[in-house]
Amino acid sequence: MKTSPFARFFAFSLAGLALVMIAVPGLAAQSNPDEALAKKYANVLGRYELDLTALGGDMHPTDVIVRDGKLWVDDGDGRPAEIRPVGDSGLEFEGQDDYNGAVKVTFIKDDQGTVAKMHLVMPDTGLDAFGNKVK
Repeated sequence: MKTSPFARFFAFSLAGLALVMIAVPGLAAQSNPDEALAKKYANVLGRYELDLTALGGDMHPTDVIVRDGKLWVDDGDGRPAEIRPVGDSGLEFEGQDDYNGAVKVTFIKDDQGTVAKMHLVMPDTGLDAFGNKVK
């Protein structure tokens, strides 16, 4: 049985379209490192209210976010600090703030195993503060 060139073209086009439809979701997942990192560290992401009253301050909102394929601590000053995991716990991180030096962050779980607090230490500035997770 002889097939027409149009039928052959249509069959190849349909097969190509099917391959594209199968491949696109996998490519999209690979091309968005923010989503993968956000999923990996979902338990620590969010807003924390750091208690700076011992330093003469007040309760200070600080966000832990994912942006540009990296994990950041952002206190709203326009200069977030990138943090990287230390060890395998997924609860300890270190980084470098361009203006204030080293940054150490430890997340603390409550009795139910949910991350409920952040401990932020910046040795060069004398900052040693805890904050409750608020969202």
